[in-house]
Amino acid sequence: MKFAGLGFLVLLFAGGLDAQPSTESFDDLSRRAQAVIDSDPAQAAVLYKQALDLQPTWPAGWFYLGGALHRLGRYGEAVEAFHKAIELAPKNGVTWGFLGLSEYELGHFEKSLEAMAKAEQFGLGTNSGFETAVRQKAAQMLIRSSLFDQAMSQLQPLAKYQENMPSVVEDVGLCALAIASDPDKLPEARKKVVDMAGAAMWAATSQRPKDAEEGFQKLLATYPREPGVHYAYGLYLMDIDQQGALQQFRKELATNPAHWPALLVSAFLETREGNPAVAMKYAEKARTLVPSNYIWLCDAEMGRALLAQDQPEKAVPLFEESVKLQPDNAQAHFYLEQAYRRVGRKADAQREKAEFVRLKSQQDPLALPGLVNSTNR
Repeated sequence: MKFAGLGFLVLLFAGGLDAQPSTESFDDLSRRAQAVIDSDPAQAAVLYKQALDLQPTWPAGWFYLGGALHRLGRYGEAVEAFHKAIELAPKNGVTWGFLGLSEYELGHFEKSLEAMAKAEQFGLGTNSGFETAVRQKAAQMLIRSSLFDQAMSQLQPLAKYQENMPSVVEDVGLCALAIASDPDKLPEARKKVVDMAGAAMWAATSQRPKDAEEGFQKLLATYPREPGVHYAYGLYLMDIDQQGALQQFRKELATNPAHWPALLVSAFLETREGNPAVAMKYAEKARTLVPSNYIWLCDAEMGRALLAQDQPEKAVPLFEESVKLQPDNAQAHFYLEQAYRRVGRKADAQREKAEFVRLKSQQDPLALPGLVNSTNR
């Protein structure tokens, strides 16, 4: 993603700078580079390189050099400059964010996501345009990998800016309908469904329940049999009416039986509603359809259904496999702890409980483990 100007880089990086050397020639070069960073990135890059020859431990200089190179489309060189900046100031989230954007342009999507995760960890700064750019690119990569829940977690924070850009709404629509595709690859008729679903779900995310309900009712009336529509409405209902949500997921599967996200969430709710045998069938079918990164969840849902049928000894190997596939997932360890406890493996249960608490405290530091346990059991 190219930015219209680089003047805002000064604001993004402010506060993370070391004291600048007072050498006359260095000061002159840095001032001249700063003066042209927005109007002439090529000249700015030359000046920053000259300044860095004099002061190679200047983190801001490497950052601005990377920004200038990024704007010029020289993404490989930008990546090198951002890495230099990170070596000198490893906890600057904005630098990590720009590194992620440059890696994205190079097609290095795994590296891009890793850098963007670091950016989020250290903070994306206060510039809404920059945060939107980083979160959108992260969401789009996650959507293409069918990681719709993670993609939505990237987009949701943008609601604080009341960001209603068509591209953001479009990405939300892809998540809501569980479509692992770029919008420009969809037929025009399908794009209209995505836009309508995105508008309704974004209204819900932006805390506009009236607009959300009206949007979903319009979506259902206009496209009652379109794949994903009932699933999207079910997702919206999950927090306010779980039985209503389950009804929508059942409607989705009646017309679109291979919709694996609906199968998975239905399995979860059917177990909760006291129908573990139905849940087992849904989870087993989902396992034949899901992308590989969801296999662990299918195993976990089958394990939950078996626990609900008082068959913990059969659930244990399923939960063990889910932990093997997702060792950093706190919930996987939580389920395995439940199963171990039910079969009397107390030491193993304690180990899994400790790992659950450790991971949960890392991933959600505001959560209180005692309350987390009571709400999940």
